[in-house]
Amino acid sequence: MKNKTFRMWLILGLCLAITVVFNQAVFSQTTQQEKLKQGIEFFEAGKTAEAKAIFDQLIAQNYVNNELYYYLGSALIKQKNPEAALTYFNKILQSDPNSPYGYIGKAQYYMSKGNFTSAEPQLNTAIQKDPNCAEAYYQRGLLRGGQKKIDQAIADLQKCLQLKGNHAYAHYNIGLAYNQKGRKDLMITHFHKFVYLAPEAPEAAQVKSLLSRI
Repeated sequence: MKNKTFRMWLILGLCLAITVVFNQAVFSQTTQQEKLKQGIEFFEAGKTAEAKAIFDQLIAQNYVNNELYYYLGSALIKQKNPEAALTYFNKILQSDPNSPYGYIGKAQYYMSKGNFTSAEPQLNTAIQKDPNCAEAYYQRGLLRGGQKKIDQAIADLQKCLQLKGNHAYAHYNIGLAYNQKGRKDLMITHFHKFVYLAPEAPEAAQVKSLLSRI
């Protein structure tokens, strides 16, 4: 009887331990997802250093997530470290060749080198993989802006905003494009939206100053 009771308590103890470990793992994953979301929000608001600090913390915790790799790589591109960024973009392609983010990331890498010819097919592939990926249209808008194809850049940035209306930097860049087209009315509309969405972005002070003079 004593042996049976001991075995029963042993089994109960093991079940409890497994439950605790499982709950801790779920909690940890949830916390990491929340931290990643916060980091992305920082990045999209122009707070690159703050965002990267969160991304680095998640990497140190061995958090495996393609979205994390994309945004960390994007932060590294902004910090002028494209070679380090490329390692994370390649991780995405290795784990999921159907994800658009690996191709978008590689396009960013090529654009940082001024190689628009190699960047464009990467973005076209990303859009083929996911026709509703706002980030792919945003980056292609930047590419076409760099190629001085202003009408095409506007079309891509408009598509990005149709899919993701709160994309702050799409508003900023389409505002720049409309300024080049002489449409100051549309520039003002999008610049106002930009400073509303990203009031602490590095470009926000200059945009606010410009708006105050119009």
